[in-house]
Formats: sequence, C-alpha cells, structure tokens
Amino acid sequence: MSWFKKIADAIKGSEDFSDIKSSTVRDILNGNILTKKVFKKQYGLLIMIACLAFLYVDNRFYCETQLAKEIEMKKKIQDVKYESLTIKAELMETSRQSNVLKMIRERGVDLQETSTPPIIIEEPKKE
Repeated sequence: MSWFKKIADAIKGSEDFSDIKSSTVRDILNGNILTKKVFKKQYGLLIMIACLAFLYVDNRFYCETQLAKEIEMKKKIQDVKYESLTIKAELMETSRQSNVLKMIRERGVDLQETSTPPIIIEEPKKE
C-alpha cells in the first residue's frame, strides 16, 4: 500500500488539481471538466484509451459472431452426416440381390438370374 501512496503523492506534487476540486457534478455531466488544464495535458491518453476500448468491444463482438457461425456449421455438418448415413443405408437395402429379385418379380420384368458366374477378361500386359 505504501508504493501506491508514493505514486499518488508524486502525482499530486507535480500537478495543480485546484481547478478540478472546484468542479461540480454539473461540469462533469456537461463535459466542461475536459477543458481543465489537467485533462488538456492528457487528451492523447484519453483518445488512446477510447480507441482501445472500441477495439476491445469490436473484437469481442467479432469473436462471438464467429463462434455462433461455428456452432451453426457444426450442426449443419452433423445433419448432413446423418442424412448421408440414412441414404447410404437405404441404397444398401435396395441393392441387395434378394431385394433386386423381389423388385423384378413385382414389376413383371422378364429377367432370369444366371446360374454361371461371370467371366473375368484380363487385358494382356503391354511391355
């Protein structure tokens, strides 16, 4: 606590705060306090603090919107994955040999199942 007192005493010793002490709440509210000598010296610092506060708020808003987009995209990806799995399962079900034969009989198509296995034709190797 003593180091804080030393800093406060150093600041008080180098600055004249008499015009600030005479300020009222009305001066603070209407902005006249910013015309005092002490604040005129610190305009650069006040502008820098205002800019940093603006950037901080802007960065936080940007991060929150990015996070919301990320969550939305994850939900969409999950929905697409589930839809893909469903379509894949339906395709596997309809492409089974027993289901294909059943569909052929139901539609009355005159096709027969072959009893001989297919012959694999190999291309001769080129050297």
